[in-house]
Amino acid sequence: MVAATALELGIVHALAEEPAPADELAARLELSERGVGIVLGALEALGLVRTEDGAARLTGVARARLVARDTPDFEGDALGFWLANLRRWTADLPDAVRTGRPAPDAEERAPGGDIPAFMAAMANKRPALVEAAVRLCLERAPDAETVLDVGGGPGTFSRAFVRRGLRAVLFDRPEVIEHVAGAYGLEDEPAIELRPGDFTEAFPEGSFDIVLLANITHIYDPRTDARILADAAAAVAPGGILAILDFVRGEAPFAALFAVTMLLNSRHGGRTYDRPTYERWLKDAGLEDVRLRALDEERHLVTAVRPGGEGR
Repeated sequence: MVAATALELGIVHALAEEPAPADELAARLELSERGVGIVLGALEALGLVRTEDGAARLTGVARARLVARDTPDFEGDALGFWLANLRRWTADLPDAVRTGRPAPDAEERAPGGDIPAFMAAMANKRPALVEAAVRLCLERAPDAETVLDVGGGPGTFSRAFVRRGLRAVLFDRPEVIEHVAGAYGLEDEPAIELRPGDFTEAFPEGSFDIVLLANITHIYDPRTDARILADAAAAVAPGGILAILDFVRGEAPFAALFAVTMLLNSRHGGRTYDRPTYERWLKDAGLEDVRLRALDEERHLVTAVRPGGEGR
């Protein structure tokens, strides 16, 4: 939270430009000297700042995590997203627990309401996580040629599949597609087709060797998720797979905590779900051989096969 606040106030980027003592930094950013001094001390304790000759400067770790977007460890955009969520926890959680619903103006204040900021946070995924998800999908569908990236936003997973030689269809809301086409250069990717639409209403025509839903199911209530997964399963080619990347309750402690975020943000009744629930949904959708694999300490990939193919 300290690092996220320092980012928000401009402290991190000011130090990225040049080292500075607390008083000069405070004057430049129009902040209190006491406040800046205390925050710099906390950042130093976290290994993000060091003081030399009276001036604070960023460490290499801080530059990699908070400034340099081209490094695997960069998490600056995601930190801003989580800071907004933490504020929601402190302000809205008691009423959300009482009513079981987000605050009336939650959608306006939710981090996802700002499409550019939300897409930046969604794009801020560790490359190792993305590559692990793609690798596990291709282990289950080694002959795959096409992938449908449902709610794929900035195209992080679509691009990773394309690097493996697949053709991708990125399917998301029209306003998201309009933004990411230019902001993330997806309109210039010949192997990625952009299709606008609403997957809660209908999936795009065609069948795909891999249908991926990354960070989707936690947004919706159980009935809606069962229907979405049935539609997703129908879009899987025989022998292909449906893959779900999410926080799986009962497999990682963070999944239960993330459900609180959905209580605060989701007007669709979102929460996190356990393995038996996913297995029931996928089998009811006509899929088989459901498997679950850990991607990291928080996220899991659930996959299931549509019967009828050979050699997968």
